[in-house]
Parts: sequence; C-alpha cells; structure tokens
Amino acid sequence: MIDPTNPNYANTPVSALRPVFDYIPSDKSAPPAVTILTAIYNTGAVFLETVRSVFSQSFQQWEWIIVNDGSTNLETLAMLEQVASTDPRIRLIHLESNKGPGAARNIGFREAATPYVALLDSDDLLEPTAIEKWYWFLESHPEYAFVKGFFIGFGGAEFLRNISFEAKEVFLERNRINFTSMIRKSVHEEVGEFDEEIRDGAEDWEFWLRCANAGYWGGNTPEYLDWYRMRETNYDRWSNFKEEILPIFRAKLKERYPRLWEQGFPEIKLQNLEPYPLVPNDLPCNNLLKKQKPRLLMLLPWFDMGGADKFNLDFIEQFVNKGWEITLVATIMEAKSTWLSEFSQYTPDIFMLPLFLKLVDYPRFLRYLITSRQPDAIILSHSELGYHLLPFLRASFPELPIIDYCHIEEEYWHNGGYPRWSVESEDLLDLHIVNSHHLKNWMVKRGLPEERIRVCYINIDAEKWKPLPEKKITVREQLKIDSEMPVLLYAGRITAQKQPKVFAKTMLQLAQGGLEFKALVAGDGPDLEWLRAFVDKHNLKEQVILLGAVSNERVKELLNAADIFFLPSAMEGISLAFFEAMATGVVPVGAAVGGQRELVTEECGFLIQRGNETDEIEKYTDILSKLIKEPALCRQMGNASRERVATHFRLEEMGNRMEAYVREALEWHTLYPLPTITPKTAAASVVIAIECIRKNEPNDNYLKDKTWLEKQWKSWMKLALDRENWLLEMKSYVDILVEDKNSFQQEIDKQEKRVQAAQRKLEEQGAWAREMENTLVALKSRPLYRLQTGLGHFLKSSLKRLKR
Repeated sequence: MIDPTNPNYANTPVSALRPVFDYIPSDKSAPPAVTILTAIYNTGAVFLETVRSVFSQSFQQWEWIIVNDGSTNLETLAMLEQVASTDPRIRLIHLESNKGPGAARNIGFREAATPYVALLDSDDLLEPTAIEKWYWFLESHPEYAFVKGFFIGFGGAEFLRNISFEAKEVFLERNRINFTSMIRKSVHEEVGEFDEEIRDGAEDWEFWLRCANAGYWGGNTPEYLDWYRMRETNYDRWSNFKEEILPIFRAKLKERYPRLWEQGFPEIKLQNLEPYPLVPNDLPCNNLLKKQKPRLLMLLPWFDMGGADKFNLDFIEQFVNKGWEITLVATIMEAKSTWLSEFSQYTPDIFMLPLFLKLVDYPRFLRYLITSRQPDAIILSHSELGYHLLPFLRASFPELPIIDYCHIEEEYWHNGGYPRWSVESEDLLDLHIVNSHHLKNWMVKRGLPEERIRVCYINIDAEKWKPLPEKKITVREQLKIDSEMPVLLYAGRITAQKQPKVFAKTMLQLAQGGLEFKALVAGDGPDLEWLRAFVDKHNLKEQVILLGAVSNERVKELLNAADIFFLPSAMEGISLAFFEAMATGVVPVGAAVGGQRELVTEECGFLIQRGNETDEIEKYTDILSKLIKEPALCRQMGNASRERVATHFRLEEMGNRMEAYVREALEWHTLYPLPTITPKTAAASVVIAIECIRKNEPNDNYLKDKTWLEKQWKSWMKLALDRENWLLEMKSYVDILVEDKNSFQQEIDKQEKRVQAAQRKLEEQGAWAREMENTLVALKSRPLYRLQTGLGHFLKSSLKRLKR
C-alpha cells in the first residue's frame, strides 16, 4: 500500500518489500463470484507481474478470462499457455486476428460466468485487497453500475491520481482514469457493450459516457488500489490521447451524447439509513482461504496517530515476527488514517469499512471476513462497534475466542468508555487485557472478576527509540533551531484529552516570563485549528512550531531533537509517548492520571496532580521553567528515564506476554465456555448496534465521503474563527467607544468646571450689586462730604472688581 505523503513507486504490489499473507483458495473448484477480464496483445514478460498480482488477491473466488487478441509474439504465446495451465480458474481465449481492445473485452464479457467483471490490463497491477473491496462495494451499493479506486502511475511516469467517478464533469473534458475497475455485467449488456470501432484508445471514455447517457454511473473506493503502467510510447500506440486529436474525439462524443453537456450526469442517490433498519446477514460468497499459519483478526477504530494506535502497530509487528497473519478492520473514519501506510508494512489484509460499505452491511461483512480468514482469535482494541457487535460475533462463531485490550477509562464518555463496555461484556469476552494495574483496579471495582483480567504494559523497543546525537544535530538544523536552545515536544492527537489549551497557555506564560525555548507540536486533530489561532493571536510563532501530522519515524527524529516531552493530558492509561520519550532520553512532564506513576518516577520525570486549568498552568510553568534554566538537571533526568524503560519495559516482553495471553484465551475458551447467545438475541443486538452508530452519523451518504468530517470540521472552525474575529472586532469597537466615552467625559468635566466658575462669578457679581445698592442707600442719608468720600471709595472698589 503506497504512502501518499512519501510515495515509493518501486514498492509495487509484487515487490519483495511487501508483507505476505497466504491468500490461497481452499477450493479452486468453488463457483466464481467475480470474473477478472484481461485482453492481451504482445505484452511480453511484464504480464507475469500482472499474473502475480492476481494470484496475490485477498479475494480468490474468481475466474480469470484472458483474451489473446491475436498476439504474434512467440514469447507471449508460450507464456499464456504456461499461465493458463497452472490454475483451472483461468480460461484462455485465442482470437485469430487482432480485433482491438473493445472487441476483445466484449468477447470476455459474454463468456463471464459471474455478475461482476473486473477489468485489468495485461501490464497493470492490483493491490491485494482491490477485487475484494470492489466486489463488496457493488454488493453493498446496488445503486452503482461500476466502481473504481484511486490509482498510481508507475514505469515511464510516476504519479498519484486521486480522481475517480465522483469527479463527473471532468469526464466531459477528457478521460482522467485508467480502465481498471469492476463493472456489472448486466450494465455492460444493457448499454450495448464497448464500441468495437474505436481502436486508437479512449474506448473506455466512450463507454463511461454511454453509461451516463443511459442513467448509470459509478462509485468510488477512495484508496489507491491499482497501478497503471506508463510507457514512453503510450501516445504513439493510442492516438486518440494525443493533444491534437483529443479535441476532435471529444467533439464526436459531444455530438453522440449532447445531453450530458446540456443537462449533466445522472445523480445517484443513496438511500439514507432508516432507524432500526433490517440488517442483512446473508453472505454472497465465502471466499474460503487455506490457513497455514496462526491468524488474528483485530477490530480497531482507525489508523491514525495516537498512543493506542502506536500500541496496535507494535503489537502487530511483534505477532507478525512470531509467525502470525493479521487481518485489520477499522470501523470509523473520524480521523485521517495518517498511519495507514505504517500498518501496511506488516499486513496487506487491511479494511476500512466506511470506504466501501454501507453501515448496514458491516455485520455481514465481518461474518464473511471471519469465515474467509478463519482467525484463531478476535481482538478488540478501542472499537465501539466491536463491543456493540459482540453478541452477534459470539452467536455466529461460538468456537472463536474474543479478547479486548483497554488503555484508559474515560469517565466523561459513555460513563467510562471502552473499559466500561469491557466490564459489561463479561459474558461475551474470554479475556480482558489492560495496560496498567490502575485500570485493572478500576474494572474490578465495577464488578469484573480479577481473575479474568491480565495486565500487559505497552512497553517500547529501546533499540529503535534511543538517543542519537547526530540525529539531534540534523533535525535541529532542518528546523533552524540552535544547538543549545531548550526544545519541548508536544506530540499526539490534538484533542481535548491532550489539553492543547493548557499546553498553549503554558507556552504563553513561559514566553512572557522571558525564557528562550522552542516548542514543537507534532500531530493533527479537531483542536489543531484552535491551537493555530491561539499561536497567531498571541504572537507565539517564534516559540511554537506547528508541524501537523507526522509519521512514526518523524516522531522518533523529533524526540531526538527535544529535551523535554510535555503532554498535559486530562486522562491517560499510560502514555505510549512517555515510553518513547523516556527511551530517547527525554524528560517526561505531564499529569499523574491513570497508571502514569507506574512508569514515571521522581528521578526521571514530573507528574502533577490534576486541578483547575489555572493551577495546572502555573505548576507546569514552574516545572518547565526549572528544566529550561537547568540543562544539567534535564540531562540527568533524561538519562534516568532511558535507563528505566530500557531495563523494565522492553517491547519483546510485551509481545511475549500478549502471545501468552492469546494462547491462554484459547485454552480458557475450551475449559470455561461462555453462555450461549441465541440467533434471535444476536439479530436484535445487531439492529441495536447499527442504530447506536447511526445516531452518531448524519446519514449513510456521509460514510462514502471520507473527507466529510474534515470538511465539516473546517466549516465549523471557520464559523468559530469568524465568530472569534467578530468578537475581537466588537471588542475593538467597544474599546474605541470606551476611549471616546472617556474623552467625552473629560470634556464634560472641563465644561462643568467652566460652568461652576461662571456661576461663582455670577454670585460675586450679585453680591457686588447688593453692596452697591446698600452703599447708595447709605450715601443718600449722609452729608455731601461723606457722599464724595464714599463715592470715591465705591468707584475704586468697582474698578478693581471690573479688572478681575
């Protein structure tokens, strides 16, 4: 499986680098459920790679019709006879002369014995699960006429093409996809087969438009499922693809199907899932595979970056190295599956159910998958749907042990989360495995018998995770960080559980305290946009570097660049990130939650007691300030951390213990059989399980759009950021009003003072007037001399008053 973020085009489905799963049919004479159709004309030795990719398919209940379209190359003819003789499921049809790809494929369709035909060119390749996923997509979606996934160009040109039938309007301009796909045979017949007159390429383009014109269209499985071999001579052989010919060919198609240009493509409406639906339980086929090694089937939520997911990855690696084959089933798509390529290093048998199934078909697909693979046991790892379907699984496969592994109790979610479901499933699970004694005690207090619980720490590979001084220099140079600069790392899913607000506000306190440091943030999640906005708002870009989702290998490199690992989680079991940090010689700082104290001791890290947000920020700020100011203490604690995990928490010990527990569950299942679940109880539980999941989903169409949550989240974040910007704008406006009010108040105060001064003057003038009146009265009663004297005094006094 290719990694879209770092594609290796040499690692094709037939590469020796790929993991192996024994996809060998139990009975080659079983009736086929799918027809693989290949037209070949002088292809040469690369056809043998195509053969290998077909024989490596997880779906083996096929027939393969190979139509030799008049090949003249002796090597090709001999090779075809040799391939056809190796397997009775292969039918070789020879045409006396070359009739062209359309005619050759039409002959193959007419010969097909199944309702589904997978088209595969003679030099192209399929990912191991391609046929199986397309088959089940069409079984689950009768509305669609055909299906395709994303594809990879390799050979003469290398590219990733994440376009399929959902990009309808693109098909009016040119054909942007290769022909590798699965088509309903009935649709091929109804629209009139392929146009045999088109022999210069693009006959598939014409066929897609003919189907659309008849009201049919296809669906998409958004995974890279086929490899399209590019040749330097592609356009020489197929002239309709040449730029000078393409407009002419397109004009012919427009003339042939004008309605598509005028009215658009048919709208395929998926029926929304009704409450308490009827859940089908019939299996369209069994696809029974031989079993030559022990097998496990694991039910997971997703393949994203996180501690529980890293444990799953380590667990799978350990079991594969011990000779087990692993089937992985992810049941939800709330995350971006950023670590999918990491998981595919150990097994090709990976299924993300929302990408190719309707929700109502999950149960029967699981029953089909267990029937096909025949695992020795099922392990649930934080799969909500898995717990809901336990009665169904137990009733369908009473002989099969089922185990769960729990990391953390979550009191705020479903009153305890996965461990609560584990406790309630005592009569459905053979063994309960937890990652700490703390969690074991939690479950015992809630009624689960202690003898049914096993503790297995997640542990760490101290050889893979270790201090590498040269890596520290390289990574710091990449990130333009000085060699002496204190570096903190905050890594994981950016969700409320990891308290990004506490992290961000602690970084703000450190920056405001004048400390020099760099904080690296590695991870993605629903709170990343909030964190980004906070960093921008508070001008922390100089201190906080947001890296987004990174690979597991990149986390290892970042830890080598770091001095302190800061993870202020609200809840944890025992953080796997702490194991990784300590193995790399980095000091862990976090909260004393879950079983953290079973790993982190005082000499190697800091754990605080949970409190309110303000108190936690203050405590974390004090601890981080101390470590930043005292690099010698930081190095000492880092060395102690490394010593502790390398001595007491080795990864191979986890692998040995988990394998022992799985084998113990196999014995317990025989010695202490669990209560029988009746078919009616199982059927009722399936309906309730689907209803529980349905209530959390907008509609079934959502499940087919892997970017729905991402789009919704961006939409919600935009609204939130718009709201925050609006609030900031309103705050600025209020600040201006307050400022204006203050200025206005000052002006009012000045005017009031002036009025008061004027009033005092008026009062003085009134007193003067009264004095003058009294003086005049007195003068009138005195002799003339006194009159003159008094008048003179009065005039002087008056002049003084007037001067004022």
